[in-house]
Amino acid sequence: MKRRSFLAGSISAAALSNAAAQAPAAEASPRNFLLILTDQQTWYALSAAGNRFLQTPAMDSLAGRGVLLSRSYCPYPVCGPSRSSIFTGRMPHETGVMVNGQGIQPGIATMGEVFRDGGYKTVYGGKWHLPKSFDGMTGFEKLIGGNGLGRIMDQPLARRCSEWLLDTPKQPFLMVASFMNPHDICSWIRAHPGARQYSNRSAFPPPPGNMAIDPNEPEYLQYHRREGYDLMSQAVGIASGWQEADVSHYLHDYYRMVEAVDGEIGRLLEALHASGLEESTLVCFASDHGEGMGAHRWVQKAAFWEETVRVPFLFAGPGVPRQGVIDQNSLATLADILPTFCDYAGIATPPDMRGISLRRTLEGSAPVRPFVVSELQYGEAFRQGRMLRSHRYKYVVFAGGERPEQFFDLEVDPGEVQNLAGDVGARAVLKEHRAMLAGWLRETKDSFQLPVVPAPSASTAAQGSNL
Repeated sequence: MKRRSFLAGSISAAALSNAAAQAPAAEASPRNFLLILTDQQTWYALSAAGNRFLQTPAMDSLAGRGVLLSRSYCPYPVCGPSRSSIFTGRMPHETGVMVNGQGIQPGIATMGEVFRDGGYKTVYGGKWHLPKSFDGMTGFEKLIGGNGLGRIMDQPLARRCSEWLLDTPKQPFLMVASFMNPHDICSWIRAHPGARQYSNRSAFPPPPGNMAIDPNEPEYLQYHRREGYDLMSQAVGIASGWQEADVSHYLHDYYRMVEAVDGEIGRLLEALHASGLEESTLVCFASDHGEGMGAHRWVQKAAFWEETVRVPFLFAGPGVPRQGVIDQNSLATLADILPTFCDYAGIATPPDMRGISLRRTLEGSAPVRPFVVSELQYGEAFRQGRMLRSHRYKYVVFAGGERPEQFFDLEVDPGEVQNLAGDVGARAVLKEHRAMLAGWLRETKDSFQLPVVPAPSASTAAQGSNL
């Protein structure tokens, strides 16, 4: 399968050239920090990534004056657990947030507390979700809350944050603007449960080339796909029955939600510029997790597919000397945001952070880590999984069930359609990745137990490779 058959487009340096040429000169180091978050945006849902099915000029403008880290992953592909890592630099099993609706464990410092104690004015607008959706932001002054729908929430959020920036704020400051869209796709999916007639299919993007469901996927994945035990599981069940035209319609409307939130981000960035604070403010843009995009007939989140676990992630402004750069080599995780901000601010990082500062990467140094890890839980605590993404391979393992492992060579199989976990020829490199994950579990005191998986035999090799 060709890469272009399922990706909306490859990373495009040309899309960044104009923005980079127009970027203003910035100070050598930032005085202020602005974290902009969207919810449920997959890594290639921006036009700077070469996606011709949407236009995101605000996000592109940031990429044009900074560094877009194109191999970035969330620590957990669901809202609350991922956000717990963003705001602590720790893994979800450490923060105690393994499903939505849980709060960060007492005693773990959050981004707001760290920067407030470091002398910063800390303000927050929008979605929090730890555990309350729009309230209880630890260490932050709340500017505005929100609503479960981005079409209602995002415009007032952009307006309130813009007003604060334009009102001569006390410096130094840390602002978080946490938007809701394109999360509205969740309610869209539940409102479109079956095949329909389409009057203008020519306007829709094509369905992904990796849309087929692997009949031998791990049992825990099948559980989430079939059981409907929560809204996320119900959505995957709906999409499992979609036809190609349904997926194309969904992609078209999802991209409109991304464009809508991009417009609100643009208004916020205009206010940052008009306030005179742009040249002293380091901006980080990211999304808490991705979206299934119909690949493997999966939608929403809660899976380790590239579409759901890989996210847009970029830094722009003072302290980022490279402009319009797309880093396709470094592995990054959203747990890196807090230690990176601390590094630039000269604030000591709290102990036991699992994220690392990306400052050297942003300045042009070689990649500094061999892998990143993500976590997941389906319903009950025993039904957990872990993902280890190295520079070439992705290893996925669940704690139990039939066929608990997946192993993909992303260099030759970026669509993740050929599971090599049962391939005799991949046995040695698979063993290496098991060992890397085992070491990480020990280092982070993660109680997740790797299952005992029999070694593949030559007679089962063909069955293990899902071609």
